[in-house]
Amino acid sequence: SRRLEGGEPAGWKPALRCRRLWSILVNGVLREAPGEGSCGYHSPAVKRPYFFEIFVLVNLAAIAILAHDTLPIVGSPVTIVAGLLISTTLWTLLGLGVRSIVALVRKDRAFFRAIRKRKWLLDTARLVTGVALSIFTYGWIKLVVPVYHPVLYDQALWDIDRLLFFGLSPTVFFLDLLGEPHLLRAIDWSYANIFFASTLIAAAYFLSEPSRRIRVAFMNGYAMLWIAGAWLYMLVPSLGPAYRFPDIWMAHGETLRTTQAFQALLMRNYQNVLTAARGEAAGPISIVFGIGAFPSLHVAFQMYVFLWMRKLWTAGEVLFAIFVGAIFLGSMITGWHYLIDGIAGLLLAYLCYRVFYRRAGIDRWLELRRARRCLQRHATD
Repeated sequence: SRRLEGGEPAGWKPALRCRRLWSILVNGVLREAPGEGSCGYHSPAVKRPYFFEIFVLVNLAAIAILAHDTLPIVGSPVTIVAGLLISTTLWTLLGLGVRSIVALVRKDRAFFRAIRKRKWLLDTARLVTGVALSIFTYGWIKLVVPVYHPVLYDQALWDIDRLLFFGLSPTVFFLDLLGEPHLLRAIDWSYANIFFASTLIAAAYFLSEPSRRIRVAFMNGYAMLWIAGAWLYMLVPSLGPAYRFPDIWMAHGETLRTTQAFQALLMRNYQNVLTAARGEAAGPISIVFGIGAFPSLHVAFQMYVFLWMRKLWTAGEVLFAIFVGAIFLGSMITGWHYLIDGIAGLLLAYLCYRVFYRRAGIDRWLELRRARRCLQRHATD
């Protein structure tokens, strides 16, 4: 009941640095969402569907209706989704393990109280299922692009690149500029590994997040980013510069071995889809090996996670800032994407982030959480 004004006892002196945060709490300038505490699980379980659940199911139904004839090509949805559920669950457990170690070191009992709640566990199951269904929906849309829209806009994208880059092709420009063999080998190795590592880090971090507000808002944007991006693949079909202009990149086969091995794998998958669509016997097909250049969702994903990390985790912000730059440049140098693909990916990421970050009121919530933590630190001074 003590007030932070002239003449406070000496024990409250450290809290003077928290005057503004104290004002926020006392005056109620900022309020939490109804029933949401510091970890977001002090209220009855949310029974209404989240945006990502509705969005994923609507788009899954849409592609199922549009492309029902291709289901034999795609494979068993139950088997594929079950595999994705297992993978996503493992990522979640990895994140929980790391956060638990940190919480033990910091003696943060609130974290363990939050993740033991039935509501947190229920939300975790919904999020894990949402991730699995998002990947399946995205993969199905992207996989059948050549069946339902067998037109390629690679030349148009190449021409747009040259228009944006003063008459030069930016993909060729950066390939020549950074074409030293040792540097190309480093880019070749890092491109695939950064993407896989970033996927694991982001999934582990956000799926194990104790706050409902943060992880549900992140998942809303995540689902929109990947599925909207897949429909853009359908709208503007393209393969990428390495496929459309192979002579340029085949000259670097010795230094881009990993990239070109993946590109060959995806092209075999692409050809198998077309073969199967004609009713002929085809080789194995994987739903995650579709080909699409516009927009670059590799770039978009790195940017999306970076925008969130700016507010939540400084080390993550630095890490994903590096990832954004490496993937943006690497996507052109390795021939996966055009410059315009990367630009479109950045814009899509910002749109998905901005819509759901603002809608969830994350800035206000973070300020309130900082106020609470500051006062807790100084309560015993």
